[in-house]
Amino acid sequence: MTGASSGIGAATAMAFAASGHTVGICARREDRLEQVAAACGPQTRWWAADLSDLDALDGLAATVDDAFGGVDVLVNNAGVPKRRRALAMSADDLEGVMAMNYFSPARLSLAFLPRMVARGSGEIINVSSMGVHSAAFGVGAYSASKAALELFTESLYLELSNTGVRARLFVPGTTRTEFSNDKPGNDPSMVAGGPDSASPEEVAAAIVGSVGGDDFVSYATERDAKTAAAKAADPNVFLTRARQALSAFL
Repeated sequence: MTGASSGIGAATAMAFAASGHTVGICARREDRLEQVAAACGPQTRWWAADLSDLDALDGLAATVDDAFGGVDVLVNNAGVPKRRRALAMSADDLEGVMAMNYFSPARLSLAFLPRMVARGSGEIINVSSMGVHSAAFGVGAYSASKAALELFTESLYLELSNTGVRARLFVPGTTRTEFSNDKPGNDPSMVAGGPDSASPEEVAAAIVGSVGGDDFVSYATERDAKTAAAKAADPNVFLTRARQALSAFL
């Protein structure tokens, strides 16, 4: 479980542990990881690592796989927010969010895949965002990084069909976490902590519940699934209405 020091990642690690799984967690903040590991139980292993260091990911994956004698479920949850409108966006904004939100989980997926395929079993769950499935207002770079991850995961889902290994997407909506709060280098959030947002525990339960299922994509809530379906059914109408509704913010 990556990005496990807080929010959805921490709640999901605890939910997996509570359901009887042996958990391995990874994130940058060592002090937070220790707390989450303690809450998950004595069998939990943790690694403090900067997942934006792409060249270190192969070694990290091998270390984790060796520690457990094989990883059954990889949850790529770590990511960075980027709320910035296009006219204020820099090249660093584009490249930084793509490295962390796309290249990092894609590289980790590739690093774990050979051993999963050799064992004939395993599951990769890549956590995406409703920014891909609703209106990507003010989050163009962030949503693009998650869209890239979604298509990469789709290719894995199709290509691994005869291997015993599954790849799937999990799509949370707005969740009451530090991730949704205002952060340096980001425009203020318009939705963080709203009445329709989910708790980390609700999202975690949905992630754990998706394991072993047949669906390629799962959503945290029925509301999120309906929104995604509405956009997919007629993106022209959906985005025209969204543009009209958001015109006050332009």
